[in-house]
Amino acid sequence: MFTVNELVRCINDPDDDSTRAYEIVDEMVASGDKALVPHLATELQKFLNEGDFYGRDVIADALAGLAGIEALPLLIAASARDLGDDQDTLQSTILELISVDEARARALLENLSADDSPSVRETAAWALEFLEPDLD
Repeated sequence: MFTVNELVRCINDPDDDSTRAYEIVDEMVASGDKALVPHLATELQKFLNEGDFYGRDVIADALAGLAGIEALPLLIAASARDLGDDQDTLQSTILELISVDEARARALLENLSADDSPSVRETAAWALEFLEPDLD
């Protein structure tokens, strides 16, 4: 099994073509080791602070795979940070995640809609648009 540090080294390797990084993510997800989530969340923040959208996207996939819908607040907050990219990969990860458990996603996104950060509120509103209308 690979560690988060090995994944980060792979992400930071200029010769990596992303195949290896995503192989490590797949192995992490297959392990189901939720103990990796806090370390991955820390690394996500580091990549965001560095403005590294590739690192953000790889770590976001690992978080989504390991933490499931509970990673949604982290991913919405990550998407709310403008790193100057189109965010296609991250947004796809978010949309796949919310489609797995729309009821839980709605609750999390509605909570994020009251966040102190305007960009988090805006990103949560964007994601809510992809959910079926709540008929309750």
